[in-house]
Parts: sequence; structure tokens; C-alpha cells
Amino acid sequence: MKIGVLILKIILINPSPTVEIENRNNKIVKRQNTYPPLGLLYLGEILSREGHNVKILDQDVTGASPAQILESIKKFDPNIVGLSPLSPSFNISMEIAKLIKNWNPNINLIVGNILATLCSDLILKDYPFVDYCVRGEAEKPLPNLIDVIEKNKLDELENVRGITFRKDNKIKMTPNAKPIKDLDEIPFPDRNLIDYNYTMSGKKFTILATSRGCPFNCKFCGIHINSGLKGVLRVRSLKNVIDELKYLEDCGYEEISFVDDCFVLNQKRTVDLCLMMQKEKFDFSWGCEGRVDQANIQLLRTMEKSNCKSVLFGIESANKRMLNYYNKRITPEISQQAIKNAHKARIENIIGLFILGGPGETLDEINNTIKFSMKLDLTFIQYQYLYILMGSDLWKELEKKNIVSRERDWKKYIRVFEVLPNVLGEEILEKIMVNAYAKFLSNPKFIRNQILKTMTSKYRINLIENSIKALLNKIS
Repeated sequence: MKIGVLILKIILINPSPTVEIENRNNKIVKRQNTYPPLGLLYLGEILSREGHNVKILDQDVTGASPAQILESIKKFDPNIVGLSPLSPSFNISMEIAKLIKNWNPNINLIVGNILATLCSDLILKDYPFVDYCVRGEAEKPLPNLIDVIEKNKLDELENVRGITFRKDNKIKMTPNAKPIKDLDEIPFPDRNLIDYNYTMSGKKFTILATSRGCPFNCKFCGIHINSGLKGVLRVRSLKNVIDELKYLEDCGYEEISFVDDCFVLNQKRTVDLCLMMQKEKFDFSWGCEGRVDQANIQLLRTMEKSNCKSVLFGIESANKRMLNYYNKRITPEISQQAIKNAHKARIENIIGLFILGGPGETLDEINNTIKFSMKLDLTFIQYQYLYILMGSDLWKELEKKNIVSRERDWKKYIRVFEVLPNVLGEEILEKIMVNAYAKFLSNPKFIRNQILKTMTSKYRINLIENSIKALLNKIS
């Protein structure tokens, strides 16, 4: 704790996505009840170490209305409120922000995350009740900004890197903050900052990341935006990861998910981590995401022995033309082998993610992907539309053609079929998805092979329930 400074009360909010109803109202989407907002937890811990009183509200799991969020804020009576919206949750974020400012204009209101990184000038221009935007990774800029606020030395704002603010009726942007080189410098997040019990299969659940970034450059991905480091992977030391796992075990967590963009990318590192987890005799059940071209049998067996229960693979398509367009650098044959390897390694839950409706993708190609997904012997399948994420290579490609525009479309969460003429429409794609899910879930082989495991595995039951909820949200 710093000596001789004001202790501030700070609320950080993880807003929930909304869907429009009759173009008039926003319906809050309670997407899931398991995954806490890891980024806000990191920030909360850092600010708590500065001596501030911090609380995090997770609207994404509680489904609280803006009015209910405001009531929680009134009870806490903070000096500062931070919002971390993505495109689908931006409108509800601004509704909450406006309610806060109408109640107490003296609250300092800060917006962060990807939209704030890419469009901070537009946010401050269109929303006068927002005071500051924090751009990029916020672990350094946010505490520095709050330090200036608490000391009431606003003339020093221009010395804080990575922020956007108003001065003399003009919008000012300071130089970008430098990306964090040593991830071990970031303290373990205090998950008690959120008054909510995250569970998976009835057990205490949380998430953690052992790395940031990805050296691959898939056309639809925008994971590099906050760090500004495209194609760069930064890792925590394995000792640092093991220390956090020990801490989580002491806190009573029983199930975890590694949320690295590609947990299995560095195979030797992953194997070393799994062996260290076995040596510590952790009793966690855990899951991760992985690339199919990294899923060799030895790696997967080592993961399973350290209690890995679930792996999600981004398979995307059965068509080499689409995979090449997405710059996935994989083939359908590689995906097939990865699934076979996962089964041989006795990974309990193998999930495949597929994209339908890419630019120029034909009905025959989509049907080919559906048929391919059915043959892969997956525990569960997730189909999704292709979205155009601002900052991705796909966005840049379409921006050059004036199909999308930063100034015009920055608040939108755009699906490809909404802006391109050579893409199958939503009605057709939705019908294809629904029929595919129905076929998958009613397949006699799936029922025969999976029902016994599902009945005896609470983890699997919860996994499938969450996947179905995600499907219903996508097509609602």
C-alpha cells in the first residue's frame, strides 16, 4: 500500500452482450455461469495492492439489468467505475455508464478493452459521459491513470502512456504503453473480488492463462489487438504457473480451464508443465484449446495423465480452399488425425469448432463441412458464423474495399453474410446449423458411445449443457 494517498473505491464491470428486440430494446444475454473475467481480476488485484478498495461486477454471468447494476454501484459508492466492453456488449455498457453519470457526475468513468484500444477517440466523441479510455493491455496504464486521478494532478495525464482523454475540449491520445515483456511480473488475480461462485459440474471452477498471444495469423482473429504484438507468443515461467496452481488448490478450486490462445503450441513446454502438475499431485480436472497440427499422441497422453478432461480444436472447415483463405495452415487430414490421437490418449471430451458462411463459401462446401464434422467422432460440435472483428486481417481486407469502415461500423458486431453478397444468408445458415445439431445429437453412434460416459460424468453433462446454451444464444 502506498503511504499518504487517498484510498479510492473502484468498481470494474464485465458487461453482458445484448440482442436487439424489434429494434427497440436490448435483451440481456446471460451467456454462461462458469468463466470469470480474467483481465478484470488481474487489474483488480493490482489496484488492491495499491491500497484501493476494489469490487468486480460480472453482468455476463448474473444477467443483472442496468438498473440492478446501478443499485449495486450506489451501495458501494465508488470514486471510479471501469467498463470492459466488447462489440456485442458495447451498447449495454454505454447504457450503464449513462445511468452512473446521471446518478453521480463526479464518478470518473473509464472504458477499456479492444474497442477502447481501436476507437478511443470515437468513444469520447460520441459519449461525453465517458471520461477516459485505456488502450491496450491495461495492467500498467490503468494504475498510472488512477494514480493521477487520486492525486488530482490532471495536468500530468499526458505523461500516462496508453490513455485517451479530453483537454481543452480536444481529444488527446498519449503514446501507446509498451507491452509487458515478463508476464511473471503480473500478480495472481484475486478471484474473491467477485461475489459469485463459478462452477463446472457443481465443482468450484476458474480459469487461468499461462501465456499471451499466438504466432499464427488466422485471418479472422484479433487476439493481437490489445497487446499490439501480432504473431508473438509470450509465456509465463512454469514455476510461476505451478505456484498459481498451488494457490488455486489452497483456495479450494477443483476444476480449471487454461485459456491460452493455444495451450499446446510449445509442445515441450506443455509436456513439462503436465509432468510438474503430476509431480505436485494436483487433483484438478482441466481443459484447454489447441491446434490440430500440434496434437501428437505423446503430448495428449501426457496431458490426460495430468487429468486433462477436455480439448477444443479449431477445425473450422473441411475445405482446403476455405482453410487457405482463413490462413489456418492446416488440412482436414490433420484434423482427422488430431481427433484420432485424442481418442487414443483417452481425452474424455473432444470438441470441434467449425465456421460456416465464409466469403464465397458455397452450399456444397458448407455441406461438406457438416458431413466431415459428423465423421470425426467428436464429443460435441460447435458451429458458428464468421464475424468480422475490427483489427483482424479479414477486417482490413474488407476495409480496403470499403465494405466495412471504422467510422461507420465501429460499434457493430458484423457477420460476413450481412455485408457480402456472395455469402449464404442468415436464414439458410441458421437452418443448416439447427439441422446439423439435431442430426449430431440424434446419431445412434453418438448416443451409444456417449450416453454411458455422460451419465457418469458431471463434467461432461455440464459441458454439453453450456454448449447447447451457447448455441441457443447464437440462433436466438
